[in-house]
Amino acid sequence: MKKEKWVTNINCSNLNLSPFIGWKNKMPNLWDQPEVPHKGWQWVNTEDLEEASETCQMCGHENIRYVHYMQHQDYSDTLGVGCVCAEKMSGDYTNPKLREKKLISKMGRKQRWKSRKWNLSRNGNLYLKVEGIIIICFQFKNGNKAGKWGYKVNDAFGKNSYNDVSEAQIASFEDFWKLKDGD
Repeated sequence: MKKEKWVTNINCSNLNLSPFIGWKNKMPNLWDQPEVPHKGWQWVNTEDLEEASETCQMCGHENIRYVHYMQHQDYSDTLGVGCVCAEKMSGDYTNPKLREKKLISKMGRKQRWKSRKWNLSRNGNLYLKVEGIIIICFQFKNGNKAGKWGYKVNDAFGKNSYNDVSEAQIASFEDFWKLKDGD
């Protein structure tokens, strides 16, 4: 049986290994691709992922938290990109920052929402009046939802029931925000 020899002293200093560093998470830089439009993109939506966990699909920059979804009539895919790329792609250097600022404000308000002092109504329900909007959290008394919690924002009841009041309070925030913001 022939014994194999392993070479262990290879000099790799002249090899370019940079394309392989972090290759699993590396996205291609679409700015370098001539077939990808660079201007004229339209904003679709912005999403807060609540942690910096995504990669910009245009430049490949990792760890973006606020994803701006962009579409172009000459490109089939919707791209999820960071703020700087959204600005460059759309030619709008104001609104992407304002959208992120709005999401940051929403997250801060949402975190403070449960710690707000909720009032107790004569009927025993918890309520808030915020910016002219009335939010009520109540416990169901009868039927298959008895003991569960629900909420009402102005005249609109929430669609689900919740196991405890804190879940109903957090859910009420989303409907409050939509009403307040006109989304």
